[in-house]
Amino acid sequence: MSEPIPNTSTTTTAAEPSYVRAAKSVELKDSQSTITDNIQVNTKGLKATITEAVEDDSHKPTLARLVAIMVSLSLASFLAGLDTSILGSALPAISNSFDGLSQVAWISAAYILTFTSLQPIVSKVSEIFGRLPVLVAALLVFCAGSAVCGAASSVTMLIAGRALAGMGGCGLVTMVQVVIIDVLPLRERGIYMSFTNLASTAAVAAGPLMGGAITDHWLWRWCFYLNIPICALILVVSILSVRTAPAQGTVRDKLKRVDLPGALLLLAGLVLLILGLNWGGKDYSWKSPAVITTLVLGPLLLVGFVCVERWVAKEPIIHLRLFTSHSTLPILVAQFFLGIGIIFTTFYMPIYFTVVRGTSSTIAGVYILPYLVGMLATGLVMGQIIARFNTYRPFIWTGLAGMTIVSGLFSLITSSTSIAVVLVLMGAFGVFSGMGLMPLMIAIQATCLPKDAGMAATLALFLRNIGQIVGIAINGAVLNNQLVKHLGKIALEFPMHADTVRSALDNGSLAWNSGLPEDVKVAIREAYAKSLKATYAANAPFVGIAFLLCLLIKHKSLGNRAKSFRKKNKVSPA
Repeated sequence: MSEPIPNTSTTTTAAEPSYVRAAKSVELKDSQSTITDNIQVNTKGLKATITEAVEDDSHKPTLARLVAIMVSLSLASFLAGLDTSILGSALPAISNSFDGLSQVAWISAAYILTFTSLQPIVSKVSEIFGRLPVLVAALLVFCAGSAVCGAASSVTMLIAGRALAGMGGCGLVTMVQVVIIDVLPLRERGIYMSFTNLASTAAVAAGPLMGGAITDHWLWRWCFYLNIPICALILVVSILSVRTAPAQGTVRDKLKRVDLPGALLLLAGLVLLILGLNWGGKDYSWKSPAVITTLVLGPLLLVGFVCVERWVAKEPIIHLRLFTSHSTLPILVAQFFLGIGIIFTTFYMPIYFTVVRGTSSTIAGVYILPYLVGMLATGLVMGQIIARFNTYRPFIWTGLAGMTIVSGLFSLITSSTSIAVVLVLMGAFGVFSGMGLMPLMIAIQATCLPKDAGMAATLALFLRNIGQIVGIAINGAVLNNQLVKHLGKIALEFPMHADTVRSALDNGSLAWNSGLPEDVKVAIREAYAKSLKATYAANAPFVGIAFLLCLLIKHKSLGNRAKSFRKKNKVSPA
């Protein structure tokens, strides 16, 4: 059943995009009793609004302002990517400073927790208070979090700073997407999104090298202080260049629009769910009360959130129509499964290189580059191709089909497979990922109402992030179970080194320990190779499910169909 069109004010301002003015003209002027009489004309007007918004460039910013906007958004993408990637090589020095090796995992987990759980809420808040104020607030919070981390006198203070930085990082990544959606017509968004992807990918590639150099030659604290001047630059450029439709109403009116019960239920549910997935198999057993409680209560609270959004909230945080539409639902679910299926490239392939092949962490990072470069290069090209040919489905299908095949081929990798072959597979998976993921972000915007585009894009990224957290848990469980089995056999075969072999479950570097006989070290490396092989095999079905879901995607033109629609339906433009 379609939702009734709410009453809207017909007042317009010069700063409002054309689709906002058009939507305001498609309103119900009388009470509920007049809806039936006016539904046909309103439906036509709404369709005209939708098609007009798809390719309306009358409010596209000037070239100079567009360049300034893209500089600020690209820097924001770089900053968010750098903050996560630079940390890996700095963690050993950080843990040594605080003697807090047991808590070091929480330095990353705190960031992931706040970053992921706040994404849908931040998107909605930016609709209520405006894009620029939320972007400015995100920069200030991120800057404050970085300052707390840099000045941390204890590991607890550092974890708190990372949680604060995660809130700001969430705002940065979310605003990058929605600002591009606000200022550019749909057909051109892929081109400019590829630039922000370039910045974030460059940060992921450069982060480990920068982190290593900073910790070797200065203090690890500069890994966080470095963010502050970049934040200041982004802040200045953003204030001068970003111009989106101003939010209407007083601060009090805006606060009344916030769905506080829904926000609290969503936040609490996601925090518990993410905690349970992070704890399971690492800090606690999957059967422990802590893990079971969080994994039960989290989903229950999320069900409560859905109920509030459906029956209570006057202005929902998430429009549930995105999950009931036959056009958008397959894309959103596919993003979740893709998150599960692609996380192995950056999370578990380094284990193969360092433990099975004996490379350093730096070289392992270099071996990940073919995946990143392949994805980046293809993503840049895809933005241009989509704009040129006005289509996205063939590229999604080709990309995800290729990802499914290549992810299956990873399960054939052994300890003796040529490094060159492994790198070719990494590059191929990156190329197909770039071919599929970029058009998929355009597809979710093309298949929803223009007013939902920002939330839909945010939901797509959010579900992919949740999928990656679930993927880490699934891959970790598979790897752990396989290692227990294989290392147990090796411990029986070499009883004199049984304790050392079993400890290799948590310390893969023992596979190259000079104090162990060569045959024991080879056996440990083989155990890791076989276990990782099973882990890679577990990923291919998830990518395959995403591919099958994307076969249901419908084509929506990215060009200007408004004139032809108005002519056909005799609807006058706004």
